[in-house]
Amino acid sequence: MSSTHPLPPALADLVSARAGDEPAAVRFRPRTWDAALADVEPAIRAVLRDDAITGESVRVSGDRVVDRDAVLKVATSTDLDDDSGLLRAFLLAQVWGSGTSGGRTLRHTATAFAHREQLVAALRTSADRLRTAAETRALADAYAGWSCPGVGPSFFTKWFTFAGRREGRAWQPLILDQRVYRSLNGPLDVRLVDLAGHPARSARYRAYVDAMHAWSAELAVAADRLEWILFVDNGRGVTRS
Repeated sequence: MSSTHPLPPALADLVSARAGDEPAAVRFRPRTWDAALADVEPAIRAVLRDDAITGESVRVSGDRVVDRDAVLKVATSTDLDDDSGLLRAFLLAQVWGSGTSGGRTLRHTATAFAHREQLVAALRTSADRLRTAAETRALADAYAGWSCPGVGPSFFTKWFTFAGRREGRAWQPLILDQRVYRSLNGPLDVRLVDLAGHPARSARYRAYVDAMHAWSAELAVAADRLEWILFVDNGRGVTRS
């Protein structure tokens, strides 16, 4: 796999630059989500104020915080036959992914909830496909098969990452958003279309996950940590003096 996905020279520098750093919990504002999703049942929105999942912000009164582990725990434990459970997990992932600066995500999430049947079907189908998959071709299938207004790749790959995980497998879905793309295309000088050998976005997503796990093994750094490092870097790269 390493010969198919050669290690970008700049990636080790990015990993070293973030040594000792850890992802911070994301702060969000429940009242803004309540306003944007006023038509959504309170029982679903209640996940945002569940003390077992989110916590009070020490910075801003009324705000709350949620970390990646909490979203992962909720999503992986969700019964795929439970429509409300799927929607709660999806909402939590949307909130984690946007924090307090996600005005556009608020609108897009409301759009997704307005197409509830389509949303639930997309959530259930993709999670089931990824949880039960042995090979990474399921990543391309899930990507190509996603269909719900308001939820684009930056956010449905978040859903894949949280809800499609299966412990003990050699690979897991990863998030591919614009910040990660900037780091791939910038300091890493990686073009996913070249790795995939195909222009389809679904093929590029599979190639990305395959490559990240190959690089993870070579660097002895967890693939989801590499994903976070690329997200935080946002295409800036390591400045050398």
